[in-house]
Amino acid sequence: EQYKTVIKKAIAGETEAKEFYLKVSQRIKDSYLQELFLGFSKEEENHEKILTELLEAGKIESASYGDAPEFKVSETIELPQVTDDMNLKDAIGLAMKTEEMAVIKYQKLANDCNDPELKSVFNNLAAMEKDHKLKMENAFVEVAYPEVW
Repeated sequence: EQYKTVIKKAIAGETEAKEFYLKVSQRIKDSYLQELFLGFSKEEENHEKILTELLEAGKIESASYGDAPEFKVSETIELPQVTDDMNLKDAIGLAMKTEEMAVIKYQKLANDCNDPELKSVFNNLAAMEKDHKLKMENAFVEVAYPEVW
């Protein structure tokens, strides 16, 4: 039951992230950013499906995701506000901060968990979110600091 409860909460978090990115994509005017956020929404939907399959199977299949490096770029900015005319820097910053929060959430769940299999699932989810965060941080650096390129 503890396993089911935890997985259901994780599914709810992924659903919330998916819907958030979808709403952002519908609110902003820039077509490139609309597509970017639709892509983020689809990635969160994929996480939702992975967790739903885990819940329905009633067991954890072993899987392993590489741990992405931590550049901590997202930790250097405040969470941007969603606006209709959001610029690319703020849009990517928003996604980057959202992924940072997901990493923290899954790491906390892993740290608080005594079940080794469940701990592994949370560590793998944290690693997947870290990978998304790394991609967002790379995009953010390219957009926010063009003078570097």
